[in-house]
Order: sequence, then C-alpha cells, then structure tokens
Amino acid sequence: MRRSSKDATRPNSGESADRARDVLGGTEVRIAYKMGYVLNFYREPSFRKIEMELGITRPEIVTLIFLSFREGVTASEICEFSGHLKANISRGIIALEKKKLLRRDVDKNDNRRQRLYLTPAGRTLYARYIPTLRERERAMLSCLSVSERKVFEGLLDKLAEHVPQWTALDEL
Repeated sequence: MRRSSKDATRPNSGESADRARDVLGGTEVRIAYKMGYVLNFYREPSFRKIEMELGITRPEIVTLIFLSFREGVTASEICEFSGHLKANISRGIIALEKKKLLRRDVDKNDNRRQRLYLTPAGRTLYARYIPTLRERERAMLSCLSVSERKVFEGLLDKLAEHVPQWTALDEL
C-alpha cells in the first residue's frame, strides 16, 4: 500500500516503535528512562484532558487522588508521597478550598497543622475523572497477560517500598 505524500513524513506504527526502541535502549539510564516514557504517555494526556474539561490543575488532581483514599493528611504528607513541591500543592489546596472541594481542620494535637478532607463536591468531581484514569491504565497494561500484570505490580510494590532508602542518598 502506497503512502500519500502527506503521510510520507509521518512514520507508521512499526517505524515509530523501532525509533522508540532505539532511543529507549540507547540511554545510559535505560530502566528509569523507560519508566518515565511510559508514565509520561499515561499521565500527560490524561491530566491535560482533566485540566481542560474540569478546570483543575495537576496539583489539585494529585491532591484529590490522594485524599480519595487517605483523608486527614497534611499538605506536607501529600508532598512527601507525591514528590510535588510544597508551594504547588499549597496553591492547589487553596484553590480546592475556594472551589469547596476540600476542607481544612486544625489538628487537635498541633494547632499549627491542618488536616485535609474531601467535601461531597470534591468526591463528586473525583468520581467524574477517575474512570478515565482507570481506563487509560487498562489500555496501558493491555499488552500484559494476567500473570505478567501480577509480577509487574509486585515489582512496582517492591520498588515503591524501596524509595525511602535510595532517596535518602539525595540528602548526603
């Protein structure tokens, strides 16, 4: 099948895959680069869509995701988990509070700390975008068999549990 002149500059999926394989296998940090590559193609289009359709920013998205499974945390705890800068998460929290998507309560044991909780409106908004993220995750993992997914998830769990040990090296 002959490609039109318009399509001649656009690589086909086979050429694209070959080029990606060359780049991803050619770096000196192959595993980390591949992880970033996959994650970028999962996260970037998903978050852009959420930002455009629902009018919330990435720090707001991250905060809502975090609070959906663990309420009563502080902004610092969200930063520790997500790796996002405290200034960005703080701006996201302020915006979510203004939009009445979360509330802050003073910590009973420490008046300087504020605990964060989703409001019903926050839960509703989260429920609107999480199906898209789940579907994109399913699409991303669709090339793996059930047994490969279990192994992959186990390896990711192991890497995630190890994060505190190797990130401590940054403090040296």
